[in-house]
Amino acid sequence: MQRLVVIAALGLSFSALAQVSIVNDIVVVQDPGGQINALVGFDNMSIFPSKQEQFCRAAFNAARAGGLADNFDGIFSFTAAETLTDLDNVWQGPPVRFTARNIGRDGPFLNTSTYTSQKLSQCVFMGTLGRTSSLFGGQGTEALPANPDSAWAPSLGIPIPGVTSLAGIEMLGHEYGHHWLNGIEFDQNDGRGRQHFIRGFGGANGESGEMGHPNQHYSHLADSRSVMYGECITDLGNGSFRFEGCDRKYSHIDQYLMGLRGSCEVSPMMVLEDPASPGQGVDSAAMGKTSSGMTKSGLTRHDITADEIIRAMGRRSPAYPHAPRCWRVAFVVVLAPGQTTVPPTMLAKVERYRQRWNQWFVNATDGRGEMRTNVIGPGCPVQLPIADPCDLDAGVRWPDGGVYVPDDAGVVEPDAGVEVDAGVIEVDAGVDAGVMEPVDAGPTPDRDGGVPECLTCETTKIRNGCGCGATDASTMVALLGLVSVLRRRSRSIGR
Repeated sequence: MQRLVVIAALGLSFSALAQVSIVNDIVVVQDPGGQINALVGFDNMSIFPSKQEQFCRAAFNAARAGGLADNFDGIFSFTAAETLTDLDNVWQGPPVRFTARNIGRDGPFLNTSTYTSQKLSQCVFMGTLGRTSSLFGGQGTEALPANPDSAWAPSLGIPIPGVTSLAGIEMLGHEYGHHWLNGIEFDQNDGRGRQHFIRGFGGANGESGEMGHPNQHYSHLADSRSVMYGECITDLGNGSFRFEGCDRKYSHIDQYLMGLRGSCEVSPMMVLEDPASPGQGVDSAAMGKTSSGMTKSGLTRHDITADEIIRAMGRRSPAYPHAPRCWRVAFVVVLAPGQTTVPPTMLAKVERYRQRWNQWFVNATDGRGEMRTNVIGPGCPVQLPIADPCDLDAGVRWPDGGVYVPDDAGVVEPDAGVEVDAGVIEVDAGVDAGVMEPVDAGPTPDRDGGVPECLTCETTKIRNGCGCGATDASTMVALLGLVSVLRRRSRSIGR
């Protein structure tokens, strides 16, 4: 059911108010003039900020202008338009503001002030809910799978037989995961100093936007088993290793960087190094669960620990268990020009992803984190203190005189979500004349004054689906050659 209300206190024009509504906890933003959708059109050649971030920011700011309360840690933005080419439909997860130190996300984030929020920390662009517009004319592919648990198939307007990667819901996990991941280095105390070959390396491939630099994904040679790429690798002995697809989640190292796991709880990650390219990871999109396995040899094994990451980066702050463990996110759909409602098949699709998201996230974090996706009603509960598993002798500590206030944890007051009559006038749902009621999820606590609001710009991505990573399929390489000039024009800043 669509819920529409008029917010008299906002002082906005009636035409502006009429452009935002809520449908089943999904925020719907009308774009009658097409200004928001145009931001990810082929005519926008912006590199920084990327066109995808511009869309996500505009969608969020429009929702805020229409009455969406500033109660959200992040959003997933989509469009109902089917005019985007595969070069424009590049999934991205740009961090908005930094929420932790010493994880490779220290900023600066130069666009924080352009978001009408004091809280939002992640803004994800997941492209069209329908089909793309093919580079070769006609209709392209349905980039985001209709089933959240089906594999995404990279393409450039035409399918590439046999090439699949992460599942659709895993790609949401990938892009939101860029808020914390992956900008780390490590130091094995072996005299080599800080190393980064746990991450992919752009090399001579400039599509990642970081030619000659590590990117923001795990190396193809990392046994990450993570949605942040890398692979699932088995050591066969005698310098031989088996690479194959598997279910993806957030690894122990990911969870440490997210503030969901203590450093003493992190299992080492096997990372291989090619002696022919010492100190460099390999850039590649992750293999899909059904991908054919392969065996490689002649590689050097390293087992990277949390302590080695801390030696290079410093200890995460705030550290588990004092970091947030619950976040609230909104799913926002921008309509195509001329549309006043989300097409039923698209609405059903985004609702499947919304319903699946927290289920997947809880499992992907081993039950340590959750993501609330409701727009109406309360958000995250008060976060109770727990013992530090890496310092059990300390017991449960209550900082600040016995009142535990987690850093930006989405804390709500006990009576949050209780609707209060404060000048909000309900309108019949069938009248397309209003906007949503601001969600009263309660105020968040004051931030720790030691955590500044800075910003970051860390990678450039240019992939259908995720604007990051690369596939090593020969077919993809051939297709990339056909559109290399267009891709160079369409590079965009990602995280």
